[in-house]
Amino acid sequence: MKLMTATTQNVINQYGKELNFATAVNLMDDDIREQLHNELAPCTNQVFFDAYVSAHAEQFGADWILDDPNPVW
Repeated sequence: MKLMTATTQNVINQYGKELNFATAVNLMDDDIREQLHNELAPCTNQVFFDAYVSAHAEQFGADWILDDPNPVW
């Protein structure tokens, strides 16, 4: 089994799917993204992605579309 590790340009969701971070940022809620940027920067893309996934679920009561076994772009 291949172990997935994030690169500086890509992140890994909880299901092991590799996603382009810059593209994922474009699909983030603006308010959540800016709030996390103010709280976390500087941090790795993976840390930011994971924090966004949690914040999105908390605010909207549902998983974010990219934190899915079959993420939809």
